Amino acid sequence: MNARLRSQTAMVVVSSCIVVLTALYYAFPEQRLLFLAIGATGVFGIVLGVFLNHPAHRLPWLLLAAGNFAFAAGQATQIILIQLLNEEIPFPSIADGFYLAAYPLYAAGLLGFVHWRTSWRDRASLVDALTLTVGLALLSWLFLIDPYARAAGLTWVQKAFAIAYPLGDILVLAMLLRLLVGRGGKSRSLMLLTAGTVGLLTADVLYGLIQLNGTWRTGSAVELGWAVLYGAWAAAALHPSMRLLTQPLPWRAETGTGRLALLTLASLIAPAILLTEAVRGVRSNVGVIGVFSAVLFLLVLYRLAGVVATHRRAVGREKALRNAVSALGGAGELRDVAEAVHSAVTQLMPVGPPRSALLTLPDSTLWVNGAHSVLRGPLATRATAAVRELIASGENRLVALDGVGPALVDHLTVEPTRNDHALVCRLAAQGHPSDDPLIGVLIVAGQEHDLVVLRDTLVTLAAQAALAAQRVTLAHEVNRRNSEMYFRTLVQNASDVILILDEDDRVRYASPSADQVLGLPDLEGALLVDLVPPQDSRAVVETLGRIRRGEPQTGREHWRVLRGDRSSIEVELKWSDLREEATVGGVVLTLRDVTEQRKLERELTHQAFHDSLTNLANRVLFQDRVNHALAQAQRDGTVVGVLFIDVDDFKVVNDIHGHGVGDELLVALSLRLQTTVRASDTAARIGGDEFALLVEGSVGTEGVERFTEHVMGVFDEPFRLSVGPMSTYASIGVATTEDSIDSVELLTHADLALYSAKTAGKRQWRRYHPELQSGMAERANLQEALDSSSIETSFLVLYQPIVELASGQIAGFEALVRWPHSTRGMVLPEQFITLAEESGQIVPLGAWVLDQAAAEAVRWEGSVLRDGTAGRKPPYISVNVSPRQFRDDDFYNVVRRALDLSGIEPTSLVLELTESVLMYNDERIRGEMNALTELGIRIAIDDFGTGYSSLSYLREFPISILKIDKSFVDELGRSPEQYALVEGIAHLADTLGLTVIAEGVENVRQQELLISMGCRLAQGYLFAEPVSAEEAGQLVLAPPLGSLAELPVRPAEGNQ
Repeated sequence: MNARLRSQTAMVVVSSCIVVLTALYYAFPEQRLLFLAIGATGVFGIVLGVFLNHPAHRLPWLLLAAGNFAFAAGQATQIILIQLLNEEIPFPSIADGFYLAAYPLYAAGLLGFVHWRTSWRDRASLVDALTLTVGLALLSWLFLIDPYARAAGLTWVQKAFAIAYPLGDILVLAMLLRLLVGRGGKSRSLMLLTAGTVGLLTADVLYGLIQLNGTWRTGSAVELGWAVLYGAWAAAALHPSMRLLTQPLPWRAETGTGRLALLTLASLIAPAILLTEAVRGVRSNVGVIGVFSAVLFLLVLYRLAGVVATHRRAVGREKALRNAVSALGGAGELRDVAEAVHSAVTQLMPVGPPRSALLTLPDSTLWVNGAHSVLRGPLATRATAAVRELIASGENRLVALDGVGPALVDHLTVEPTRNDHALVCRLAAQGHPSDDPLIGVLIVAGQEHDLVVLRDTLVTLAAQAALAAQRVTLAHEVNRRNSEMYFRTLVQNASDVILILDEDDRVRYASPSADQVLGLPDLEGALLVDLVPPQDSRAVVETLGRIRRGEPQTGREHWRVLRGDRSSIEVELKWSDLREEATVGGVVLTLRDVTEQRKLERELTHQAFHDSLTNLANRVLFQDRVNHALAQAQRDGTVVGVLFIDVDDFKVVNDIHGHGVGDELLVALSLRLQTTVRASDTAARIGGDEFALLVEGSVGTEGVERFTEHVMGVFDEPFRLSVGPMSTYASIGVATTEDSIDSVELLTHADLALYSAKTAGKRQWRRYHPELQSGMAERANLQEALDSSSIETSFLVLYQPIVELASGQIAGFEALVRWPHSTRGMVLPEQFITLAEESGQIVPLGAWVLDQAAAEAVRWEGSVLRDGTAGRKPPYISVNVSPRQFRDDDFYNVVRRALDLSGIEPTSLVLELTESVLMYNDERIRGEMNALTELGIRIAIDDFGTGYSSLSYLREFPISILKIDKSFVDELGRSPEQYALVEGIAHLADTLGLTVIAEGVENVRQQELLISMGCRLAQGYLFAEPVSAEEAGQLVLAPPLGSLAELPVRPAEGNQ
């Protein structure tokens, strides 16, 4: 038996028992215990109903049960006094105490129902209930309270107790009326509860009238009212609908005619009685009736004020709707529609932050508060499914806010206590030819009360929004069709080759550019695999398979394609699977000729990983080889060794014979090292005269040591150079995986061992041992000093001019941070920037440098404007940004704050990034750079060519400036290959519209070569060393720097 059936069965049984006991009581009225049994059964029925039906809140029902228990206790007391003790019942007695205690319990129980059913502040219902109560209370005053107060022969205590009964009835009546006039639904349980309360009030009134005008006797029809109280309330508690009395009910805005009629009658009670009294010539209660009339007048006046306010809001809604219709009529985009809708919602909603969402289908475009919000993939699918389910019946729905689904609730939630419901309105197209006319939904979040009042207005607004959205969509469709001819013309003249493939991978369409790029005028019907070299056909087939399986393109793909003369070119491939598009019906491939770009990329990549002088691996490639070797050693249990080699007294060779001979020595040494190492080992040049060797596959440290001795023998024989045979020697530091756990530690240990070998007197080698770790302590000390330093007081910013090579005019300054330490002296960036990067201190330090540099640039601009010299322009400021600083989530705001605080024009600010920032090519980095350039800020790539160089960066990222690294400039006068590479970079930048700045220019020869290849800007010690802000301000106003005057050449310091 389910719970509902058990509850209904119990209701029938309890009701039947009460009916039988009532019949027996009237058959044997002298048996007062029968009436007591009626009361006990009624109390038991309420408690049983609470136990069976499990209401959301039990307290109101238990209060009613307690009230009936108190009422029954009063009857029991009377029975004990009369039938058992044979005493005369005094007035007042203990029984009266029990009776009167029942009324507050009744009122509290009914008030509990009011509280749990109506979670809003319904002042109109409260005023209506008070109006009805005051009107009926006047009758109680005239016929009960006043007669009791005037009754002769009663003491003041007896009068107080007598008057307390009608007052208790008035209190219960007020609670019942408040419960009934609430704007919620009526249930069977509520009707039974009302019937029982009416029985109580009727019996009490009749009992009071009988007591005033006659003699009370048991067994009269009046007691039937109390029996109805017990029976009806027990049935109300046992009926399954009793759970609704403690659950919030939906709010309804309308007021019924029956309610208005009752309010009218209640308002007329006082005037009617006053008229009756006047006709009868009785004036004893005129004052009281006047007071009641005044109260009723004030209540009606307050209610009328609410009606006027409601009318005023209705007029405001009509005005807001007219404004919205006007704005929607002029909307040219969906954004305009969304903004007009949200503006109307803002005017319509009375309190709280208005939250509206316009979701257009089937593309799942979401507009929150008039602004576009991203909603893609599974999130869009879930959101669309949720709203379609809500309005599947074709009706607009008012639901709890959670009912719109998690995909949308986050967009609509600001204050959950204020926005706890949502009205979902359909946006249906008029005259839509498809089976699904739904083009979107309007969702408005707010309080349930407000949404109910505004429902019709919001539905009308949704209908107007639907018409506007449909008109915008149709206008876009017309424009799209008008543009087809334009785009067809573009395809016909595009330089990229566009191919459409059939299901058998044959070319069905080839754009006219195929003849120019591929030298194949007629490609239609050709198999795609026949257009690539045989060795590449398998990769092409695999790619086509991925396309047809619907796999997304995750990166750039390059193919080699055969031209008509059987030569090959490299193309960059992009694809789109448009087989389901009726207008295309095939796979679309776009081929772009990137032969020259790929060639230059390979050259730059080789340059990035190899030393330009010796063609050995550089530090970056060596580090990568070490990582691979360590991974292999872990798998096969072998030992990996690293040798750091430093040529002893190499500076002496340069000083005596010149750098040309020094370069010859380095090349000769590299050739010997290459012939010394095995094919599986790696030789690298990691610095000026520093080399490194990677030894793999050794069975133990002894093998690495024997190899080291062999390397030392390389220096026994003199090197044959242009100046004759030359003997030179080296110091070597050795570390192995026996005492190193990873690549960083392995290289660090080798470096420590090299330092030990050079300290020990050169021409020897040392293997790492733990005692060498003391050098690491120095690094830790530097980190500790950095941690305890205050950015504002410990660091300073110097400025190095960026000069126009031809005129010597200062175009800008690069801001360079320095650390003047109290005991260490001037700490250069290469000593502390890495530490700051690792610890995260680079973020606040970089922000401080940016603020300082921007402020100085504004001061320089003011100086130039005040100076007024013709042709002199304010210099821009270039600030280095580390990878960690750029990837900080707050970096964009830091830049905006620097612009706002300093007042600098964004076009006067350049941010220098290293290529490592671009390597991962993620959307966040791209978005950050686009946001900065939209402000007017320029982006420069620092040390271009030294990292992972890729021409795609120049095309895909908003880059304005390339800075050629000093290592390239140093070789300009000595290496034709280096000159050609730098010249190629300069020409490429010119083709792409980029500005080139050469770093580290130290002599006139370098300047002349840079000018000859078209490089316009440069910086270096030839022009000026980094100077203070004050000195930089003087340089701004000074004559052009003597660019052709020989200046002392100094080694350039590292910069941030």
